[in-house]
Amino acid sequence: MRGRALQKQNKYYQWWANTEKRIQRLAIFLFIVLYALQLFNFVLEQRSSGPLSYALGKLEGVAIAESQTQINTGTIELSVMSKSDYSNIDIYLNGEFYQSFHQKSITLQVKNNDIIEVSGIKSEYPATIKITSITDNVISPKQDNIIKVSNNFKQVGRIRLK
Repeated sequence: MRGRALQKQNKYYQWWANTEKRIQRLAIFLFIVLYALQLFNFVLEQRSSGPLSYALGKLEGVAIAESQTQINTGTIELSVMSKSDYSNIDIYLNGEFYQSFHQKSITLQVKNNDIIEVSGIKSEYPATIKITSITDNVISPKQDNIIKVSNNFKQVGRIRLK
């Protein structure tokens, strides 16, 4: 019995040795195929995109720190069109008091997603406010929009920049 057990054990070890060699050969073959495919892909990309530095620069993108330092701002001019006392009309930017009208028109520096509101609570008479000018990068609110305020808050709009 001891001979048959040793013979089975030797067959088992031999089978695992053969299986190990097959797995090694398969791993080496797959590694070579992977390397060849990557090389082929690299050559195709170089032909279509030009020099290597151009392709790498295009794939790298823009650094996050640089993109955050360039905050887009826009300019909006609001004017009082009615004959009411414009010194009692207040402008709020993002819910905080910005300033009152000291003249017939006021210019605001705004960023994306800012909210502009007009308060006529102190004013006795209704007032008409018009957006008289905006910079090119402001998408919303639109130029020539009219806001009517009478003893209340009115939202001019949420700023959308290009």
